Amino acid sequence: MYGISAIGIGKMYGSFRAVDSLTFNVKSGSIFGLIGPNGAGKTTTMRMLCGMLSPTSGRATIAGLDIARESIKIKRIIGLLPESTGFYNWMNGEEYLYYFARLYNIEEPIARKKISDLLNRVGLAAKAFAPIAYYSRGMKQRLALARAVINDPQILFLDEPTLGMDPRGQQEIQKMLLDLNHEKGVTIFLSTHALTDVSTLCDQIGILNHGKLIAHGSLNDLRNLVNDSTSVFIRILNTQETVSRLSKSPFKITIDKVTEDSVDMIISDDNIELDEVVDWIRKQNFKLIELRQLKMNLDEIFFRLTKPNYDKPSSPISVKKSASPQVGQRSFN
Repeated sequence: MYGISAIGIGKMYGSFRAVDSLTFNVKSGSIFGLIGPNGAGKTTTMRMLCGMLSPTSGRATIAGLDIARESIKIKRIIGLLPESTGFYNWMNGEEYLYYFARLYNIEEPIARKKISDLLNRVGLAAKAFAPIAYYSRGMKQRLALARAVINDPQILFLDEPTLGMDPRGQQEIQKMLLDLNHEKGVTIFLSTHALTDVSTLCDQIGILNHGKLIAHGSLNDLRNLVNDSTSVFIRILNTQETVSRLSKSPFKITIDKVTEDSVDMIISDDNIELDEVVDWIRKQNFKLIELRQLKMNLDEIFFRLTKPNYDKPSSPISVKKSASPQVGQRSFN
């Protein structure tokens, strides 16, 4: 069964279409990342799935429960970390979590142990009895995450979970989310602008733009979508004739860096095969130091797919050879 399933779900505000007929599935026990520019409809989508907004069109289920007819049941089995979280600043962290534990009817002894464990996991044990008013933004975000999982949710919805955190805090939260997913099988729906979080955590990624789902698949699927050629990074030993001999290459070469000892280059060609490159290097008697295929990162994919007038292929996950954008200072054709 899918943890989350949406069929043609959409949201209108008057004549403005905030979310336009989204259809996607998230497998139970997986981590799904939804990314997109500001105003793309990510938060609206999450609010509809959590039962906070009623969709104008389409339908969706959460763990098999219909978001329109069974929203109360859904709220019992999900956890939510919204982009803007409200706090009772006169409470301390321990009191705050205990308040929400009791709202979920978690008995006191169990609640106390769970709260102690969660404060340790999010790195707030030392600040458990400090008023929330004195928490930093990153500390409040950690507390909000602890609150989101106080009820042991089957499905966890996160909107910018590492917002305001330092790099160490981001890594700690990433580890916590992976532990929840791997150890407890929690399905995670993640919306964020922190694309490194998405690359690190997510099995599947959806890209939303102007309310439309313009791409959906694994990171490799998205690479295949935006690339038309393969790029290979090569470092060879530099000799007196190396650069001049490279000008006679049958491949499209971009010289990236030349030092006394080595030459770095990028070979970019449609449907290039690594075996062909290696054979050519051997025939030229070049001394190979390093060879690796380059892959676009999620930032580059995101910019490519969301730029105005991008000519997208008809299928969002049609597979082609992977590629990398050309870099460097000098090219031979």
